[in-house]
Amino acid sequence: MKNLQQKQTKIPYKTKKMKKILFSVFSLFALLMANGQNLTKVKDAITAKKYAEANTQLDEMINNPKYQKNADLYYLKGKVYSEICVDTNLANNYPNAVETSLENFKKAASMDNNKFTMTVTLEGAQALFNIYAIPYNKGVKELDAKEYDKSLKSLQLADMSGRFIFERGLGLSPLDTNLTFYTGFAALLAGKEEVAAGYFAKLASINIAEKGFEDVYKNLMIYHFNKNNIAEFEKYRLQGLKLYPKEEYFTYDEVMFINDMRDKDEKMKRIEAKVASDPQNIDALSILTEILFGRLFDLDNPYYKNEADYEAAETKLVGLYNQMAAARPEDGLMPFNAGVVYVNKAFEMNNEISDINDKIRKFNDSQKPDKTGKIPPPPKELTTQRDEIRAKQLSAYDKGLPFLLKAQPMLEKKISDKNIAQTYKKLISILIDIYQSKRQLSKVPADKAKFEADEAKWNKEYDRVSNIH
Repeated sequence: MKNLQQKQTKIPYKTKKMKKILFSVFSLFALLMANGQNLTKVKDAITAKKYAEANTQLDEMINNPKYQKNADLYYLKGKVYSEICVDTNLANNYPNAVETSLENFKKAASMDNNKFTMTVTLEGAQALFNIYAIPYNKGVKELDAKEYDKSLKSLQLADMSGRFIFERGLGLSPLDTNLTFYTGFAALLAGKEEVAAGYFAKLASINIAEKGFEDVYKNLMIYHFNKNNIAEFEKYRLQGLKLYPKEEYFTYDEVMFINDMRDKDEKMKRIEAKVASDPQNIDALSILTEILFGRLFDLDNPYYKNEADYEAAETKLVGLYNQMAAARPEDGLMPFNAGVVYVNKAFEMNNEISDINDKIRKFNDSQKPDKTGKIPPPPKELTTQRDEIRAKQLSAYDKGLPFLLKAQPMLEKKISDKNIAQTYKKLISILIDIYQSKRQLSKVPADKAKFEADEAKWNKEYDRVSNIH
């Protein structure tokens, strides 16, 4: 029998390539099957609330280079921590559950956003909304409990989750107004004014005008006033006034805010700057003159330590009254106030003169007459000091008189007004005192007679108006 030699058959190239492809497909299929089985186990563990087990399995797969590009793993890890933050029995043991969940959801979306969106759509968005609602509700409770720093952190976390949900097109709105409002107030009460202003500005940018949101514009006014950003202050004041026309707060301008400042030095600095930039602003001028007047006549705690500083402030104050009088030429109160600046100074000198007179009287009482029956004269330094003070007093009267005499007919025209009538009576009383002092101190008979006539004139006028109002 003929031996048949077996022939070796050569496998064509295309056939080998096809086998390689089939092997690769089979391997990939096997990998996917294994992956799918593992994911099923993870999902089953999550459903059974075996979160530690599910998390362990996920970590093992994520740490395996074969699975690291699988977005499902990060989605499921986000879901695990979302479930944990809802479970009150577990949440305390995982204080960063919301942050971890959000971080993994973000990673899943960054790897395959379409798949992430589809998965959420198919499975439901509850896991996503957990990491929005849980810190939101927690933050509001912390705000009520006055735990402001904690509240701010919780509400900011809710805001980050909310922005992520909205940006994926899975719900919520471009700006959660209530959440933004609460976050701004938590920041404000935590002493973080800059952060608070940022949240309030977001609400102002959409012209929010619902009831209760007027505080948005009020707080922006306060913030920018304190920063001396007056253009922004005015912007939000006018915006608030437009949206809440019945709210009186929005009628309060910069000058009123300055007037309410507690820091006296800063208040003085701000009001002087306002007067310099707006010299016709009567309200600003009034506040500045009130401050200066108080400094000049604070007898218990003198502000000015030397006469030169006092006189400089006195000149400045009178100049401001003149400035106000120029703006309101019909207002007799301005020259009256200017006159009072000098007259008050003169009246204060009466106490000094009285003290010196007491010293002279005591000296005289202690002296015995000489052989001729005469008592020695008082010490020269006392009489000289008294004469010097009297000269200064008369000088102050003479500076104040022109202002008072200018104010007299202007105020007389308005005595039908009760408040003006009282000021007018005070002015007449001051004129009587001035001319009485000038009469008593005058050494020239003709002058004495003139001052006596003026004193009588104003006494008669006082009698005329004394019963008005």
